[in-house]
Amino acid sequence: MPATKPDIARRYLRWYFSTANQPHETQTKGIAVKLKQPGLFGSQLCQAVVKDISLGGAGLLAPLSKAVPDMLVVEYDSETRIKAEVIYRRAVSDKLEFLGISWLDTKREQRLRLLRRLSKKAYRVSRDAGANQEVTADE
Repeated sequence: MPATKPDIARRYLRWYFSTANQPHETQTKGIAVKLKQPGLFGSQLCQAVVKDISLGGAGLLAPLSKAVPDMLVVEYDSETRIKAEVIYRRAVSDKLEFLGISWLDTKREQRLRLLRRLSKKAYRVSRDAGANQEVTADE
């Protein structure tokens, strides 16, 4: 089972692609995505790294030097593009900012397929003899 973090303020459980005890600016794990302008021919804004995801939204790291608008499209691959709204922003270093985004589209089935696919890359808690170490699903 992917590591999740219960939070009564959240509507959905989140799957994490990095360990919770490591600061964002030093993490190396995540899912690479492209951030694009909304619209039929939306131009690419920048690349970003998804750090956590749920059925309702995601948390990602983006370059602070790029002007990421409040409305955008997150492109995982050529077939998976999801409209989103930036709910909050937080600078994590002089080069990166953490964006909390909420999905805007009604393509629930597309998001479910994406979550199933990405859950294989989420961190999982090891159950070996009470060990508290985390391992990735692909180790």
